Amino acid sequence: MDKQELLRRLDDDKIENLWVTYHDYNGRACAKTAPKSKFESAVEDGVVFARANLNFGVDDHNAADGIWQAQTGDFLAMPDPNAYWKLPYHENTAIVFCNMMTESHQPFDGCPRQNLAKTMASFTGRGIDITAALEAEFSLFNKTENGDYAPCRAGGMFTLAGLNQFADLLHEIVAALETMGLQVEQLGKEYGPSQFEFSVRYDNPLGAADRYLICKEVTRALALQRGLIASYMPKPFTDLAGNGLHAHLALWDRETGDNLMVGAGLDSPLSKTGLHFMGGLMAHAPGICGVGAPTVNSYKRLQPASWAPAHIAWGVGNRGVLLRVPDVNQRCRVEYRAGDNTCNPYFFLTALLAAGWDGLQNQLHPGEPFNDEDVGHFSEEQRLRHGIAYLPRALSVALDALESDEILMSALSPVIGQEFLKVKRLELETYHLTVHPWERRMYMEAP
Repeated sequence: MDKQELLRRLDDDKIENLWVTYHDYNGRACAKTAPKSKFESAVEDGVVFARANLNFGVDDHNAADGIWQAQTGDFLAMPDPNAYWKLPYHENTAIVFCNMMTESHQPFDGCPRQNLAKTMASFTGRGIDITAALEAEFSLFNKTENGDYAPCRAGGMFTLAGLNQFADLLHEIVAALETMGLQVEQLGKEYGPSQFEFSVRYDNPLGAADRYLICKEVTRALALQRGLIASYMPKPFTDLAGNGLHAHLALWDRETGDNLMVGAGLDSPLSKTGLHFMGGLMAHAPGICGVGAPTVNSYKRLQPASWAPAHIAWGVGNRGVLLRVPDVNQRCRVEYRAGDNTCNPYFFLTALLAAGWDGLQNQLHPGEPFNDEDVGHFSEEQRLRHGIAYLPRALSVALDALESDEILMSALSPVIGQEFLKVKRLELETYHLTVHPWERRMYMEAP
């Protein structure tokens, strides 16, 4: 759609309120509602937001060293007609995702969506199309009277019992997304007692990020209407499964439509193109963690001997490694398994593409695969013998790795990369200065 088609669609859909939405550096959806009388203005000229909003953390505290402060003016959230959906659970209401523009209607260099589109252009300029799909895990909780959260017990992993207990909600989520034109590949019961997972049909990386974000919003909204919290927190409880965000990536020849990653078979599962792309992801894995797993809680999930990866290794079909090749046939692709839902997916995919592009440009090799060995349970002697490195074990390490990675920081752009680091380091500093309940349990009455 173009702008005029979007205006006609708003009229045809009988929309009375349009939620004009951008996503901040934490991945949060931020919006204003435009009434029908302001639709034309919103679509043609955008909606004003303060640039300073981008230097705020999840707790709404501003990074004092950020470049966008109270005096730095505004950006315009300009609706993208191709990221519009009517919301079936709110009467006469629709949502549209936006690009950020300057007040003179020029591209704003702090915009996550446009920055991802620019990174994608490196591949298209070389005759390569990229497809991406984001597979997200979430958990359902009841909020207790004391403000805590109790997991909803819902059967075992992939059990029919787990689906039965929440069938009405799950079916409502699927139906809502289908109504909105979003094809759900699957929605199923996952490992934890209250954990579920959805995957939506692949798209180009920008479309995949948009699809993931709107699915996330729909899931949360419909759960909330039933008095439940749909949480995407990476590790909500010590003894429960964590929630990950797996990114599936494939490369295609623009002219022939051939999958460029397909190798010769199990003995050679990836082509040279696929191996080099994978090699880039391996080489930049520490810095990617700073973007794809950007909270202190993320590193309580990325632990050895768990279903989440903690080692930089790859393999065919192996769910214990960082990079998994799920299929060696025409659906051949790479699955990156260390991301989580606290990321901004535009930044996450930008980092993954930039790393893969570096692998292609410099013909990086990922090393030998681990197809049949559970790397997560390797002893320290085994890990060192195989030359396998750990992913960052803490947010501070991941952010330092990101900052020192010239390829990733360049892809994020000088503005976005530095301001993202400031926001995340503010969050980290707040965490370190906060006294947690565990500390009182341990030390309040200690001798």
